[in-house]
Order: sequence, then C-alpha cells, then structure tokens
Amino acid sequence: MKKRRLKFPYKIISISLLSSAFILSLVFLFVHYLITAEYFEVRDSGNFSGQNIFKVDLQKETQILSRQYPEYKRIYLRRLMPHRIIVDFESRQAVAMVELLSKSFYVDGEGVLFTANGQENDNLQLPLVIGIDSSISHPRPGIRCNEKPLLSTLEFINNLNRDSNLSQLVKIKEVNIKNINDVYLLTTAGCKINLGAVDSLNKRLSILRRLVSEINSDLDTVEYIDLRFREPVLKYKLR
Repeated sequence: MKKRRLKFPYKIISISLLSSAFILSLVFLFVHYLITAEYFEVRDSGNFSGQNIFKVDLQKETQILSRQYPEYKRIYLRRLMPHRIIVDFESRQAVAMVELLSKSFYVDGEGVLFTANGQENDNLQLPLVIGIDSSISHPRPGIRCNEKPLLSTLEFINNLNRDSNLSQLVKIKEVNIKNINDVYLLTTAGCKINLGAVDSLNKRLSILRRLVSEINSDLDTVEYIDLRFREPVLKYKLR
C-alpha cells in the first residue's frame, strides 16, 4: 500500500492569519478612535473636562477625591456616555461633636472626624463628647479615632437616637467620658444621668428607656438620674 502524504494546510492557516490580522487592525483602529476622538472628550465635569472619557482612571480619581473630601463616607465615579463623568457623594452622618486640641470636629458612628463644609450637619443639635483621651497628636478631618470609650459612646448615642420616643424625652447635650468607669451625660433640660462604666452603656440604655416610660417625663422636672446601682435613683428638682 502506498502511504498517503498529508498536505500541510498552508492555505487555511494563511487565511486564518490574515483574518486575525484584519480583526486586530480593526480593533486597534476602533480603540484608537475611542481614545482620540473629540466626541469622547469630557464636558462639564469639573477637573475631568477636556480629558478623554476612556482615559480617566476612575479608581485612582476616587482615591484622590476621598482624600480631599473626608467628610464624605463614599465617593462614586461613573462614566455617562459619550462625554460626562458623574460623581456621586455619600455624606457621613454626624453622631456627635468632639473637641481635640481646641479644635471642634464632627464624628460619625465609625469614629471618623470630619468638618461639615456646609452640609446639613450644620443645622443639627449634636451632643458634645468630652473627656476623650486623645492619642491623636494632630487631629484632622479623615482621621479615625479608635478609642473604645469613644466608639462605645457613639454606639450608645446612635441606639438612643433610633428610639424615637426616648430621643424626644432624653435630648443629650453633653457626654463626659473622662472617667471610663463613671460616664455621665447632661440633657438639654438640665438633667444629669449617671451611666456608670463605659462598657455597660447599652445595658444602662435599656434601664433608662424603662424608667423614662414609667415617669412619663421629658426630664424638665428631674435633677438627676443615677443608673449605677441595682435600682435606679431619681431626684426631682425643688419647686
């Protein structure tokens, strides 16, 4: 028997290579058009105006904006074809005010310091947290305070504010955490509430909720409440 000689498919391979080269050329020309055409130059988008929309590094620009504007919790950048960059901001929600080295800052529930820059937080009557053992030598917007006493206090304030009935009756003016074993707060009505150790603030909140509902008072007539003992101690103002 004669052996058949296999023919190398030169023609098929040549056609395939030419087709691939043609497709790659089209892709290259298309990409080149996208990144050079004036039609895709950014318009009316601040610092991005005049740049090609496909050349803007959204991740890098997001990081830059986040450093520049720490008062925003999140910043989102997205392309809106053919020539706009949309920047969306999620504001931080201030829980309280703190003073560090004679500077006042808003602080959110995560302990991040920021300034309002005209946001709606300017109009809030926020409690002032004092007595923070500051380990931050140069406090500035964007810094996170990780001190447990502060974070526990912010959680306490947040939980109180979530209770619409209790927050209407107990309006916090100031929280003093200088002594973490003897935390107390002052209300706008002039009532002092001793809460005890900072680690048990949420437990004290449950007791306070029950006590306030029982006395049915906005605390205008109450001089102080002491929750450090097994049974709450309450003293009314003299009339």
